[in-house]
Amino acid sequence: MQPGGSGQEGMPGALPAWHTQGRDAAVVSVSVHDGEGGPCTVICLAGEADVTTPAMAEVFDAEVAKRPRLLVVDLSALGFIDSSALSVIMVTYRALYRDGGTLALVSPSPTVARVLELIDIAGTIPVCATLEEAIAG
Repeated sequence: MQPGGSGQEGMPGALPAWHTQGRDAAVVSVSVHDGEGGPCTVICLAGEADVTTPAMAEVFDAEVAKRPRLLVVDLSALGFIDSSALSVIMVTYRALYRDGGTLALVSPSPTVARVLELIDIAGTIPVCATLEEAIAG
């Protein structure tokens, strides 16, 4: 359960406790996947990740505190990302890197992929087509 969560965050159709009602508010879910190299944590973002979803940082911080070997951010259902959400991702990357962990971004939607390309994030954080590719490293 996420801090302040209802315990139903990972259930299909359940919204995280911090989910704000709105047309395109960001929704986040967290799951653990077992891969050949060991388990990894996957954070799925959907909707729009922007300055109106500041609690996104709380979810990322909570996952970083667990010191995962690999933290994957699935962007396939994310239609928009702004600089505040990108900042959360970069802060997460730095924290994991300091502890010997890895962050990877997976399956960005075309709109999000364009933003990532413009800021050349792939020069710092791996951007993978699939979860399997991210796990394989």
